[in-house]
Amino acid sequence: MKISYGTIKNTKQQDKPNEDLVFCDLDRNIFILLDGVSRDTINGVYPFPSPAAEATEILKANIHKELSVTLGNVRDRIVTAMMKANAKVQEYNREHILDFAAGAVGIIGVIEDQRFYYAYIGDCYGRVITGDKVEIFTTCQTQEIARHKREYSTYEIRHIICNNIKHPCGYGVLNGDERAYDFIQSGVIDCANIDQIILSSDGMEGYLSGAFIGEIYESTAQELIIKAMRYNNKAQDDRSVIKIEKEHLLQ
Repeated sequence: MKISYGTIKNTKQQDKPNEDLVFCDLDRNIFILLDGVSRDTINGVYPFPSPAAEATEILKANIHKELSVTLGNVRDRIVTAMMKANAKVQEYNREHILDFAAGAVGIIGVIEDQRFYYAYIGDCYGRVITGDKVEIFTTCQTQEIARHKREYSTYEIRHIICNNIKHPCGYGVLNGDERAYDFIQSGVIDCANIDQIILSSDGMEGYLSGAFIGEIYESTAQELIIKAMRYNNKAQDDRSVIKIEKEHLLQ
């Protein structure tokens, strides 16, 4: 199987929908993995429809549209597509009265000429498997706020620290804020000598960070998700994976 992908909702909050989204356009080699930012319950009930899930749909549709019609440097195109989609989320947030702006983090990839171009924001993960080595090529942008979250109120985390590159715990979210641009990281990977690329949401990280390389290598995306569920079947996070094999990277 050259490409495998999947997503599944959390197993802790039954009324919280899956706010992850995975999308693969195999004709254009466009890969999109998004993770909507969770909301608070209102009188004990999770918002329906979920603004986070709606934000991921807006982002996916507009990122895919932009990448499908534009030409030029692939790396720049991905960043531009993310920011144009971010502007559409801004429109959504202007039309809805919310306690904080709906948004999502994510990682976007495009394969062209045996190179994997990517851009990401937030705490989604990208991995490369080469032989007996696994390398993470993304940086979790929420590490500092996770370490220091007890020092800040929820309001500060959502309204002051989010998308604030000047704050020591700043992290990025595509929520319509133009400052999200400061947190988009991009790069390119030469696929000639690598075996697999794996994109995943943060709900997978507890499992993937400790799994043996052989187990990761031999499993499809769907199998990895099932194993992550067994690893922690009470997780609040949704789980998503896109797995691209060497045969597709080099075709």
